[in-house]
Amino acid sequence: MKKTGPEEDNWKYAQTGLQLAAGVMLGFWAGYRLDGRLGTAPWLMLGGAAGGLAAGFYLFVREISGKGGK
Repeated sequence: MKKTGPEEDNWKYAQTGLQLAAGVMLGFWAGYRLDGRLGTAPWLMLGGAAGGLAAGFYLFVREISGKGGK
């Protein structure tokens, strides 16, 4: 069932927030794993989290500005 009206907007904003959080968590996790293998703790973990934040923020801005497809 297709959502319409304010309900659709709420889901769009929730989805963009989840994308932002997922990007940060994925970058954090990848950096954590690489730090464990390379012994560079905590630098790759922090770099991965920052990269995930940047990617998530990019998706967030793109969606809010109306260039996100749909």
